[in-house]
Amino acid sequence: MGYIKPNRKGKRFRKSSFIIMNKSKLIEFKKMYSEHSDISLKEFNNVVKSFSNEIINSVIENRDGVILPEKIGQVLVVAFPRPKKKIIDFGKSNETGVEHYHGNWDTDNKIAKIIYHNKVNNYGNRNSKFWGFLPSRNFKLEVSSKFKKYWQKYIQVGNKK
Repeated sequence: MGYIKPNRKGKRFRKSSFIIMNKSKLIEFKKMYSEHSDISLKEFNNVVKSFSNEIINSVIENRDGVILPEKIGQVLVVAFPRPKKKIIDFGKSNETGVEHYHGNWDTDNKIAKIIYHNKVNNYGNRNSKFWGFLPSRNFKLEVSSKFKKYWQKYIQVGNKK
């Protein structure tokens, strides 16, 4: 069976997204911290973005990851071996008409995964099993670009048997 090109004109289904940092969050922040009552929404968003970028950079730079504020969890980048399921390179496959796979030659067949866990201390939080972590797009892109250069410095973990 040959390679079948995907239908690029077909319907696309996307998850609905919503903005987390809105005016209601700003009002809530101003109630909690009255000394910052003169801050605007634009300044508030810039502070949150710069804080997020600082966490992203420190996760990438530190091999052992970063413990998030208030000890709500730890985020780290881990190197895994190539999965057994082959990952198709759609760009090259569409050009040639033959199925091509990603080889991860830059990283010696290793892939990066962003890991979040919330068992940081011995005393677990009551509702920590309900928490999750979804990395932003710029976090994923930054990890991908840095991992290609510095993949040796990250913790190496084997696949499950």
